Amino acid sequence: MIKYKGIKLTGMLFAICALLCSAADKGDEGKKEPISSAPTPGIFFSTNLPSGQQKPSPFSAKISADFVKKVMETSARIEKCKKQISNRQAYLYESNPQIKAYRQQMIEMQGRINKILKSDKELIDMRLNRDIIWTTMPVLPKMRYQQPGMRPRILGTK
Repeated sequence: MIKYKGIKLTGMLFAICALLCSAADKGDEGKKEPISSAPTPGIFFSTNLPSGQQKPSPFSAKISADFVKKVMETSARIEKCKKQISNRQAYLYESNPQIKAYRQQMIEMQGRINKILKSDKELIDMRLNRDIIWTTMPVLPKMRYQQPGMRPRILGTK
């Protein structure tokens, strides 16, 4: 009984999707532009469209250049802010005695937490299973011209 209802529901969903797709196709019939078979002059080959013509860009080159310029400027400002924040935090960690005391307490508490975690048999078994699965992972082939940050992560390395 449950299988029959599942099959019936799946069939109904399929029919609804087919109807929606056909309605969407009918709505775009008047808007289609004729595709010319002649390629754009000066372009010998393009993979954009089957006949070789390029798709028109939604943005002009000037808008794209302005956009890229704004993105780069904003990115530089964000990086500058991050550096200032990092420097201020480092200064506070070094100079504030209260932060130093709390940090020492945090290190001690984390040591206690680690002892509790190391004593849990179930957690140890889970980590062992994960490590065994990790060793069966196929190794990715090395790329010739590899970027420094694009390497696959190897267990036990930074």
